Amino acid sequence: MIGFCVLLLTCLGVTPGPGWSDPILVTDSANTHRRIQFINRDSQDRFHLVWAGYNDQHRIAYKMFLLDGTTVYPETMISRNTNSAYLSEMVMGDSLNVFWREYSPIYNAIRSLEDGSEITPATYLFTTSTNYPYIRSSPDSLGRLHVLYNIGYDVYYASWIPAPGSGFITEYEWKVEGAHAGGVLLVDGNRVHIVVQDPVYHTYEYLQYDLEGNTVIPLTDFTEDDITCGRFPELNLDANGNLMIIHMIARSSQQYRYVLWKVDKVTGATLVDEKIIVIGIPPEMDVSPSFILRRLPGTDQFYLCWTDGYWRKKIFNLIMDDDGNVLVDWHIAYDYSDEDPEQVEAIDGVVDETGNLYIIYNQGETEPVLGGYPTFGWFNHDSLGIEGDVYTEPPVVSLKSSHNPSCGSVQFFLEGADSMELRVFDITGRMVAGVSLYDGRGFWNSTGSAGERLPTGVYTVVGDQGVSLRITLLAE
Repeated sequence: MIGFCVLLLTCLGVTPGPGWSDPILVTDSANTHRRIQFINRDSQDRFHLVWAGYNDQHRIAYKMFLLDGTTVYPETMISRNTNSAYLSEMVMGDSLNVFWREYSPIYNAIRSLEDGSEITPATYLFTTSTNYPYIRSSPDSLGRLHVLYNIGYDVYYASWIPAPGSGFITEYEWKVEGAHAGGVLLVDGNRVHIVVQDPVYHTYEYLQYDLEGNTVIPLTDFTEDDITCGRFPELNLDANGNLMIIHMIARSSQQYRYVLWKVDKVTGATLVDEKIIVIGIPPEMDVSPSFILRRLPGTDQFYLCWTDGYWRKKIFNLIMDDDGNVLVDWHIAYDYSDEDPEQVEAIDGVVDETGNLYIIYNQGETEPVLGGYPTFGWFNHDSLGIEGDVYTEPPVVSLKSSHNPSCGSVQFFLEGADSMELRVFDITGRMVAGVSLYDGRGFWNSTGSAGERLPTGVYTVVGDQGVSLRITLLAE
């Protein structure tokens, strides 16, 4: 199944950007219902996927797989066999907590990150009626779970103590006065950072508790009244532990853009006020509410990765610092423009210890049946030197090959330059060979850097000044 999926995506015309792997489908069935999925990675380089729409029904499912798509734990329905939606999840220690709703009732299940087994089956927690039904959660160092949820338009904050096999014990719970719908939170040490919406203008407000539920910083409005804000911004921390808030906003007659606010962790004062990171420029590039912000480990740098809101055909990525300054301009990670349908949406992702970015998203396919499929791909951090803004003026330098596909040696030809260093990447984004061109030409004998014959497949050849091409190697 996995091999078929890789071939399918390659043949249908998806174009990965330099450093990005070929994407693979990671579930067996399509999803024509609500498309949402989340991914986590464990210390053994395995990926844990939860998604809504299992077996093309309103069900919640779990699966564990490897980087190449090999199944470790098979697709398993973890919700009850009834309508289930509004999925959220959170890793706590060595377990994966999953929340969803069956209409008004809220349910929870817990899976082991060690082997994927069931720790707690689908368990009823409580019932509440609301138009904003997601459970938002963040663990603390004492093994408790801090959560936000809505009852009607009211926002409630609580601390839960896990009771494996039977749900949670509520340590404390109360309504956040002055907050309206939605809300996200992030626990850092003894601080519980919370961002909610103002009930009048629906702009953002900040609130901080300690781990015992005491108010440290009262509800404070840090945004202007004339912007449109989504209910669930992305939260992270800068190098000093101050809170970063990012979301897509718009002002009257202005294009949508991603902006950054930063709030002081001690005083609640605004340190960065609506710093523009990137502005959508349809149809070439657009922003959407479907985005992720992930830190590069050991740095003050972040990936900002998002789906195209205009055509829903592309995924974009850039790198910024914790003040919102763009360090590596946006580029296309995946381009489905040559495929019909596209419907690229609902992105999630995780970064490993070396800075590689792994993403999961939904995109449309016609085979084996028409529908949306959770799709997995990843970016090789070592290829950062080839990233850049792909929408500059077209390069005057071009690269061609003597044979494509090829069973053996390939000759490369440069037009517009005499010499260039080329790098060859496999479908996982790993650099496998280097080729030097002189006097406008050079040879590659289809081997890796150690002289080994490379396996059949598609390879991306990248040079300077924006030149690249894809070579298909066939068996000799």
